Parts: sequence; structure tokens; C-alpha cells
Amino acid sequence: MQFLQPIWLWLLTLAVIPVLLYLFRRKSKQVNVSTMVFFKTLAREHQESAWLRRLKKWLSFVMTMIILVASVMALARLIRGSGEDGSYRTYVVLLDRSASMALVDENGETRLEQAKAALRERFQFVPEEAGVALVAYDNRPLIVQPRTLIRREFLSRLDQVDVRPVADDAAAALQTGLMLASHETPALVLHVSDFGGSGVDLDDLPENVSLERINVSLENPVNAGITSFQIRNAPLEQDSFDVHAQIALNRDSSGPQEIHLELYVGGVPSQVRDFELEPGGRETFEFRVRGAGGQILRMNISTEGDSFALDDSVISPLPASRPVVAVWIREHSEDSPQDAYTSLALSAIQESGTLELLAGTPAQWPLKHEIDAVIFDGWLPEEWPADIPAVVINPPRSSGPVLARALDQPVPYDSVRVGNEDHPVLFRVSSSRIAVSQTSIIQPSGSFEPLWFAGREPILAAGEVEGQRLVIMAFSPQLSERLPLTASFPLLLGNAVMWAVEGSEEMKKRIRSTPTGEFIDVEGETITWTEWGGGGMKRKTLPLESNTLEMVRTGIWETDTGLVGTSHLLSAAESDLRGISTEEVLRMEQSGTGKGGVGSLIRLFLVFIVLVLILESWLFHRHAVY
Repeated sequence: MQFLQPIWLWLLTLAVIPVLLYLFRRKSKQVNVSTMVFFKTLAREHQESAWLRRLKKWLSFVMTMIILVASVMALARLIRGSGEDGSYRTYVVLLDRSASMALVDENGETRLEQAKAALRERFQFVPEEAGVALVAYDNRPLIVQPRTLIRREFLSRLDQVDVRPVADDAAAALQTGLMLASHETPALVLHVSDFGGSGVDLDDLPENVSLERINVSLENPVNAGITSFQIRNAPLEQDSFDVHAQIALNRDSSGPQEIHLELYVGGVPSQVRDFELEPGGRETFEFRVRGAGGQILRMNISTEGDSFALDDSVISPLPASRPVVAVWIREHSEDSPQDAYTSLALSAIQESGTLELLAGTPAQWPLKHEIDAVIFDGWLPEEWPADIPAVVINPPRSSGPVLARALDQPVPYDSVRVGNEDHPVLFRVSSSRIAVSQTSIIQPSGSFEPLWFAGREPILAAGEVEGQRLVIMAFSPQLSERLPLTASFPLLLGNAVMWAVEGSEEMKKRIRSTPTGEFIDVEGETITWTEWGGGGMKRKTLPLESNTLEMVRTGIWETDTGLVGTSHLLSAAESDLRGISTEEVLRMEQSGTGKGGVGSLIRLFLVFIVLVLILESWLFHRHAVY
């Protein structure tokens, strides 16, 4: 038991008044009257025995004291519970507002709405003199309300918190909450989320700071979400695009789920898939679609019982169809003639419309033309061009980030071993049919990833150095036995060039794909968002208040200056909705987090006062004369 407003307990001193009135009552006086007509109704009471009148006197006194004491207890807000809530000077609330808090239950209530209701109920039993602070978080914490003693101010700020389609970072929020709590101790950090994980070992808590979790997740949530999505130009095909997507089902799903996937290009159905996923399972898809640059591609999935819509659809414009401008630099001499096989492969890529090729010699380098990528074949410049994506074939020596040494004689290999078959450079490349002749030894250090091995030596590597993407091929296509005339060689060259230019600043300016919650630099006065919802596309134009924009919406955005991009959730952690166990529900109730551990006695006191007044009226006033 504890009092939330003990300041009102001084009113108990008013009990002195009825005590004095009952101890020093005036004695009855005899008075002569002219008639007894009006006093006959009191005859029964006057006929009562002395002991009964004395009993009623003290019973009336007890009832008066009970009404006074019960009224004071109600004003002082006496509650039942463990009493721990009255021992803290500071309460810091960590409120999860990430995307998964938009999950709705069978009553249409989101997890955030339930979290707010739980906090309002909890703070009915917290003393007014305790300070309260509110921190809302998604991928970064925000102090919505600094420590305050004004409870109405805290509740007002609590109502203003909304769900944002952003993944959460609970560890950063907990560090912020623990820091705030350590200023005014003893303190309690209330972490309210839909998964219940603290991310911090309880042994690491500051002195006199406690941590309590309030889990508002559903018992068995079902959610299938799109966790990965990418569009890229298909090599060797004009106006064709490869769409990569990954679909995942949350681990706490009640069982296997049937999932329906639909793919639309320009509003026209293009692909349909029906498949089944086990709890925690994932499925990866590769689609080939045709369309014009700028057309909107939409992917949508649906699952029975899925109440989380933020990860069910993605939209994106198809990339612009402007061909990539690349230059092929190779030294022409009697000892190093033109490589007809590489020329044939590059010509095939150029005929597809995805590549515009320029050819040059080392004497013409550096070029004055604006290019998207460069292909160095058997030659490297002394001064490395760090601002252009590059594909290096048969490097004769080291230059810049390329660490290589030419072999005296080519070493033939009947096969190659694949390092990472899922890398975009090897997309649709049949590595099992390749035979190459190694001409260089390379050292792919740092972020370089070996993709092909000849024996123990890497002969194909791709990586990024200080924002520049590079692909290194330590073999000669002309001297290789089973490579130049296969379909895999043009695909390999096309993939290498396309992957290299994807990371360039020029390509990023076309369509920027940004995860929600990130900041980007923009220019202009307005931004127009295109979103999918309610069965159709919705467009909304908003003013740009600064040159820095936070991605807090999902869909396609375009500024009035022509910058175009997309923003999607695509978070495996947010899509993997966790359920609350029966054991955790019992634990929260036993600790006072649930309704069973703490309760207000105010209503009980008020009902008791009414019952005492009714009893007093029945005992003492039922024969009153009016």
C-alpha cells in the first residue's frame, strides 16, 4: 500500500471536530409547549431504551469518522501494490515508434496505441512529485519530453508520438534512457516495445537505476514482408530489367503460410507467384521484365492474417534507358594486337543498347570526353583515375588500388572455382564451363571480394575503394580456351561494367534508392511523393524546408529540380514480428506491469462512503419529521 498524494493526509486532523462534538454534547433541556401533537411521531424513539440510544450515538460517531477517513484516503490516492513505484524520483519512458508498432490487432488497435494506453494506466499509480521524461525512438532516439513534474505535459507529448516507417535501434535508445535516468536517482527506465528485448545486459545498469520492459506485441502475429528489392538493367537486352526480391515470414508465425505475389509494370500485371513459407523462412526471386525507363514497377504480396502493411508492397520507377558510356583502352602493337574476342563481346553489349563504347590507346589517355566507366585491357595508367569506375583486364602491373604482377608465361586452367556465385558480376554467368589462362597474380585486399579462383589464386575480384568500384580480371580472354566464344563472356563483361557504374555518383543521381530513416541532400523548393495505398497511387506535394531531407515515407519522391529517388522499409528485423509468450505475460503481471499487480482504491473508498451514508440515513433518518 502507498499514497500517491500524501499531502492530503493532513485533513485527518479534522477528526478532532467530530470527537469534540461527541465528547462535549449539550445536555437536553425541559421546555413547556402548548401541544404534543407534533411530537407523537417521535414516541417510538423516545420509548427506546437507554442502552440502544447510547449504541446509536456511538454508531453515528463511528460512521462519521469512517466517512471522514475514507474521503481523505480517496484524496490521498491510496493504491495497493508492491510499493516500488513510490520509491523512484525519476521515470524515463523509452517508447518504440518504429515501423512494427503499426501492427494492428483484431480490434484495429496498433501496438503504439496499446503502448500509450498501458503508459497512461501505469502513471495513474505514480506519485505526482516523481519526474517523468519521454524518449521516442526508431533508428535513432529523440527526447520528446525532458524530465518534468507536470504530468499533463508528459501525457500531451505522449499523444503526439506517431509510428514512423523506420527500423529501430533499441540499443542506442537504451543508452540515451539510462543516461537521462542517471541524473536523478533512484530512477526507473520503462522500455515499451513490441518485442521486449532490452539489448543491454542488466548488470551494466548505472547505480540506482532499474530497467523494466513492457511488451505490447501480439501472442501469435503473422507477417510476410518484402525484405530485399533491387532493379537493374539486364545485360545485352534493351528495355529489359532484372528485378531481385526476397520475401520472409516471421519466426513466430502460427504455422506455414500461403503467400501470393504480384508484379505490375505501368499498372499492367507482369508476374504472379504463389508459394508457401515456413515460419522464419525466406524465398528469393529473380524476375525479367520489359518496360520503358520511368515506368512504375510495383510488387505486392498478401497473406491471410497479415495485419502489418508497411512491408507488403514496394514501388519504383524503372531505371533510365540512357546507355552507359565506356571507353576501352588497349595498347596496339605487333606484340600486343587487338583482342578480337573482347572486341566482339563489347560489340554485342553495344548492340543491345545498354552500352556506348569508345576505343582508345594509352597515348590518348586521359580522355576529354565525359564517360561513365573505363576498361583498361593489358595496360594501366601511371596516375590512377580515382573518380571513374573501372574494369581491369589482364593487368600488367600495380597501379592505384590495383595490386598485380604479370606472369612470365600464361598458366592455363581447365576450370575455375566460384567464390560468391550470388555476386551481381556473375549474374547468369555459367562458371562451370569456363577454362581460362591466368596472366597475372593479383592481391584483392580490403573490400575486394574474390569471385573466381584458378587453383588457389584469385583471378576475378570485385570491390569498392573510397567510393570507386573496380572489377579485376587476372586472365587473358584471347589466350583462354573456353571463355571468349561462350555466352558467359559478354555477360561477364556487361555485368562488370553495369555493376561498376551502379555505385558512381552520376548513376546515383538518376534514381536514388534510400532506406527509410536516412538523410539525403536535395535541392529545390518542393518534393512530390508517390505512394501506394488504398488500392491506388497517391501523390502529395510538400515544401522542402531545408537542403537535407529525412526519409520518413515510403514510395517514390521527386523534387522540382528533377532529383528522383525511392524510399523503402526493407528491414528483415522489422518484418520479423515477435510474439509475446504466456510466461512473459505472467511475469509482467506479477511485477505490477499488468493490471493484476497494482490497483487504485479510490473507487472502493467512494463506494464505501455512499454505502455508509445510505446506512446512516436508514438508521437515523427514516422517521424524520419534515
